[in-house]
Amino acid sequence: MNLAREYGCPFFETSAALHFYIDDVFHQLVREIRRKEKCLTLSEGRWKRKDSLWQKLKGSLKKKKKESPS
Repeated sequence: MNLAREYGCPFFETSAALHFYIDDVFHQLVREIRRKEKCLTLSEGRWKRKDSLWQKLKGSLKKKKKESPS
């Protein structure tokens, strides 16, 4: 609990063996990631929607196909 307090993050007691609070921790983690990404985006003054990871990968694969000799 002290370490969580030091880093300013939530503290959960879980049990993977008994499957206690595993889903709660996962959902809270996703919420924290989204909140921090939103704060970074707003602080940079960018309001555009971010491309998904899949779109970025797909775009880079298309570029490689165009660059490679046939």
